Amino acid sequence: MLNYRLVAALTLLCAAVFPMATQWAMEPSGSWFRPFVVWALMVFSGYVVQRHRVWDES
Repeated sequence: MLNYRLVAALTLLCAAVFPMATQWAMEPSGSWFRPFVVWALMVFSGYVVQRHRVWDES
């Protein structure tokens, strides 16, 4: 079943944060691991949203 709250949260995250995070991650004077930090934060936020979800398989 589609979780509309998750879809809405991810859409808002992509629209609001992604351009800023991309600019910050690709800065020439920045560290090499910045893109990995951005993606790790996105994965962790998806985990936090999903951990309390009740899975009804019946």
